[in-house]
Amino acid sequence: MESEEQESLLPRSREPPPPDRFNAVFIVFYFIGIGSLLPWNFFITANKYFQYKLRNTSLPWDDGFFKTDLQFNFESSITIASTVPNVLFNVITAILAARIPLKGRMVFSNVTVVVIFMITLALVKINTDHWQTIFYSITLLSVVILSAASSVYMASMFGLGGMFPIKYMQAIMSGQAVGGVFAAVANILSIALSRSDERDSAFVFFTIATVTSLIALVGYLTLYTNDFSRYYIYHQGEREIHVSAPEETDDDAVVLSKESSVQNTDTDTRSPYRVVFGKIWLDSLGAGSVFFVSLTCFPALASAIVSTLDVSSVWKDQYFTAVVCFLLFNMGDWCGRATAGAIRWPSENHRKKILLICAIRIVYIPLIMFCNIEPRKNKDWTLFKSDFAPLVFILTLGLTNGYFSTLCMMYGPKRVESKYAEYAGTFMSVALTTGLAAGSLLGFFLIRIV
Repeated sequence: MESEEQESLLPRSREPPPPDRFNAVFIVFYFIGIGSLLPWNFFITANKYFQYKLRNTSLPWDDGFFKTDLQFNFESSITIASTVPNVLFNVITAILAARIPLKGRMVFSNVTVVVIFMITLALVKINTDHWQTIFYSITLLSVVILSAASSVYMASMFGLGGMFPIKYMQAIMSGQAVGGVFAAVANILSIALSRSDERDSAFVFFTIATVTSLIALVGYLTLYTNDFSRYYIYHQGEREIHVSAPEETDDDAVVLSKESSVQNTDTDTRSPYRVVFGKIWLDSLGAGSVFFVSLTCFPALASAIVSTLDVSSVWKDQYFTAVVCFLLFNMGDWCGRATAGAIRWPSENHRKKILLICAIRIVYIPLIMFCNIEPRKNKDWTLFKSDFAPLVFILTLGLTNGYFSTLCMMYGPKRVESKYAEYAGTFMSVALTTGLAAGSLLGFFLIRIV
């Protein structure tokens, strides 16, 4: 039964697809996923560098004992500058997916990201102490452009993944998680080498991000020279998707296959956008709710948790947040996404069950709020006064985030005709990004009232 279920999700056509030799296309999708988030993760990781650039130059650099207005406002400004264009351009990409070729969107957005990081690299080596306000404005503008380009890239990337067999969407999702782990490890290493200049660390971060984006771009372009990937990119309209129903299903179980004549009649009378949305809205809601809960908790609330151990001030003051918050979440996220490729439970025909589990995850918000967050207005709200509790909460938050978001992203595009798979992928990206943005804003609000 398991093999039949997996096989049922593969596209079928009059001619079978050529093999993916040496898993070359699968590896490319992994790098495309890494390239979608690694640049932004490194941009956030370099926060110490930006604090240095915006410091009070008349005082010794002590990493923020006294913060200037620019330093104090930087984090909130970055949140707004990244969230608004991210959601806006995801929606625009979904609407214009049929009018702007996929290749043009992928290449243009990736090149834009590379250019922004090259400008950022140049600014690392330039002394901006005498024009900090201009540097601040350039940085915010760079974030707006970077977020817009990244959202176009991500929406197009998920549209691309929707055109391929289900495991290639899982490769994209796992690649994104690898980018998060990479950034978390780099952050820990930068703490361990804290004697080094902040500008040197930032230069390394941005160089890695630039090179990774270039590798992702070259990898994407190779898809047009590979017989396996060309088969899926250029033959969407000629294939049908069939999903065999398992022996036991709930009331929400659906059979996704239809005769071509019925499909053509349906789409002649209704907009393809309505057809696609009508079939994937539950999957979209699931993906959005997963990221809404995760981004409400991480990083705003999770990074404010302080160790209760007094044994080592180095652990408490420097490594606790880097390890327990960032590394554990990203490791859990990566493991969850990788597991979703091998264990698909609930199955694609049990969407209500998946949505229910995603909704239950809202319990993480109060659990993490009741950990040892400092500073806190009401000390009585601290219910979990050990380091073990946030360790478990954040790790499982990452695991469930990776696992259930990947299931939703894999299942959604396979519920529509293959020629509409790209639309489905971009719509799923809009839902994901909307949940991410809403969660980020709620977390930003909660950390100020806790």
